[in-house]
Amino acid sequence: MSEPQKVSFEHGLERLEEIAEKLGEAELSVEETIALLREGKGLEKALRVYLETAEKDLQEIEKGKGLTEFVIQRPDDA
Repeated sequence: MSEPQKVSFEHGLERLEEIAEKLGEAELSVEETIALLREGKGLEKALRVYLETAEKDLQEIEKGKGLTEFVIQRPDDA
């Protein structure tokens, strides 16, 4: 098995949209179709995992965990 490819969320989503367009409009060979489906399903999985992780992070923030801490200075503290 090959090394996983690194891709940003934005680029991965853009590429997945390109793949969907190619699969929908072009007459492709069986080999090309299979290659695009493999890439597309891989991107779909990676994007889903990324979004699930982001959702968990947001839930933690809503619970007050992992927040950046601040202390407000009073005028007489200076």
